[in-house]
Amino acid sequence: MHILISSRSLMACLLGSLAVLPGPALAVGDITDIPLEQLVETDVQTAASISQQISQSSSAVSIVTAEDIKLFGYRTLADILASMRGLQVSNDRQYDYMGGRGFGRTGDYPGRVMLLIDGFQANDNLYNSAYLGQDGLLDTELIERVEYVSGPGSVTYGNGAFYGIINIITKTGQQFDGTQVSTEFSSYQGRKQRITYGKVLDNGADVLMSASTFYSAGQNLYFKEFASGGSDGVARDLDGERNRRYFIKGSYEQWSLEGGYVSRYKDDPTAAYSADFNAKPSSLGDASGFLNLKYDDTLSPVLKMSLRTYYGQYRNAGRYMYDGELFSERGIGRWWGTDIKFVDTRFAGHRLLMGAEYRQDYQQDFELPTGTLHRQTQTVSSYIQDEYSISPRLTLNYGARLDLGNDHLHQVSPRAGLAYELSGMTTLKASYSTAFRRPNVYEKYYSDRTIQRENPDLKNELVKAYELVLEHRPLPNIRILSSLYHYQTQRRIGETYVDGNTLQYFNWPDSHARGADIELEQHWDNGAYMRASYAWQDNRDDSGKQMINSPRHMAKSSVSYPLLGPRLNSGLEVLYMGQRPDDSRATLPSYTLVNLTLVSRQVIPNLEVSASLKNLLDRDYAVAASSYMLPDRIAQNSRTFWLQCIYDFK
Repeated sequence: MHILISSRSLMACLLGSLAVLPGPALAVGDITDIPLEQLVETDVQTAASISQQISQSSSAVSIVTAEDIKLFGYRTLADILASMRGLQVSNDRQYDYMGGRGFGRTGDYPGRVMLLIDGFQANDNLYNSAYLGQDGLLDTELIERVEYVSGPGSVTYGNGAFYGIINIITKTGQQFDGTQVSTEFSSYQGRKQRITYGKVLDNGADVLMSASTFYSAGQNLYFKEFASGGSDGVARDLDGERNRRYFIKGSYEQWSLEGGYVSRYKDDPTAAYSADFNAKPSSLGDASGFLNLKYDDTLSPVLKMSLRTYYGQYRNAGRYMYDGELFSERGIGRWWGTDIKFVDTRFAGHRLLMGAEYRQDYQQDFELPTGTLHRQTQTVSSYIQDEYSISPRLTLNYGARLDLGNDHLHQVSPRAGLAYELSGMTTLKASYSTAFRRPNVYEKYYSDRTIQRENPDLKNELVKAYELVLEHRPLPNIRILSSLYHYQTQRRIGETYVDGNTLQYFNWPDSHARGADIELEQHWDNGAYMRASYAWQDNRDDSGKQMINSPRHMAKSSVSYPLLGPRLNSGLEVLYMGQRPDDSRATLPSYTLVNLTLVSRQVIPNLEVSASLKNLLDRDYAVAASSYMLPDRIAQNSRTFWLQCIYDFK
């Protein structure tokens, strides 16, 4: 473990932590009082209706709140998702990759789980990838909650909502009510600074602005695969990372505007794509940005409308050495779109959602030494969905979406679900849903004429999903969620080597995934909180073999307990990952990680101090490497330390 911390800053934080004052504690029943917005609706649900709303949804919904983020020291979206039911996150020293329902091959950029930020689809239009680490668009301090809705979601969101949806709800300016500054120090010379301003102005407008920077020197990493030919196998000074982020959000009457930008630079120690090992430059650069303008209106007592226009962009750049010569490439993606939706409740027992969307991906370019690839994509969509209350206990949710576009896109995505309230404490849900994913530009058209070859014949991936969900609330402060599922994936897109050393993407035969998971949440009167989950999954390819990087078993538990009364909170997290095959079909051993976080609120007025030890027991573990890397597995960090001080100017 390497720690480099300013002695003055560390002393200030530690002295302050000795003068702990009481802070706010969670109340019993908070898990049922979280105001959750339905993904398909325009109105914000009241706290009183949250329990009924989740129960009537035919999907399984899991939530991580801002309080969870604080108590367990989640520094990135990847940390948050790694703690959630049935999800897995892998890092190959380039990117964080998200998997779900047994599918999570490292290096598979799409991930097949859609990421939404306040309804804006944050996946880029070159790789259809979601960015979860220091390349993500948001600081975790700006997140109000993260919702994971398992199962396909194409009926509402179209292309890419394949195995699930991650929806991030951000905080408002009112929640900050002033200026907040924070400073962080962590292992490997890590440091981060952030300033955030939020306020409700005299005219009623809510305004939020935030900016942050991050830096880490990284570490020297050993790869046995490169320890030959005079090399000791150590990549030196090739794990550094830095970023800068900006975020704005405002609302006034029916209007709201939101935007974000992040640029990230990351050294790459893995010598990917057969690049020279331990040579500089060996680096990646990413920049993402978006704007989201929305207008909501109540047209009549039974009709609501939401109109939205959005813009997104993504850039990446790679620089590598091959036999002593520099190779550089750049990708540029830009898109815009508009959608309109109506929620109609004029018919008794029905809640009808109707909508249409137009999206134009007007730039999907790759600039290579061998030339420039230009692509454009247009999509027109319409959808309808009805929530029909057959009886006070039985709700039917059904609908379909039609997507049309160039490149022979003509896709219909139906969905149907039932939610039956067996009693006031127990709800049974069943659903059938479908989804599709278009091959992205990288998979279908990218070619550098050396390492990767295009395949213009790639077709859409399709999935059919069957799921049974049981939700039980024996007490107001306890929630149990369990599900059984079966997925059939058709024309799954995957890469393989052709001609010995050239990669190409193909549509593979059908694969099947089945599994079960269970999650338990509970609050106690003294402010203690516990969340635990277990997932069993069996995901097999067309040959009957277990999918790459697909663990059979995952278990997670998070416990928060108020030490010394309410003055100091502790968060203990235990994450178990079962055995799974790497790209060479060798078995990666299971591992268990223990993370510990301490949070002291109101150290002095308006000051909060948090400290975390990640991988507390200093376990050695590795994840499966991407197929375009020589190593079969990538070692992960040993024990690391993180310290944060937050001060609010009120």
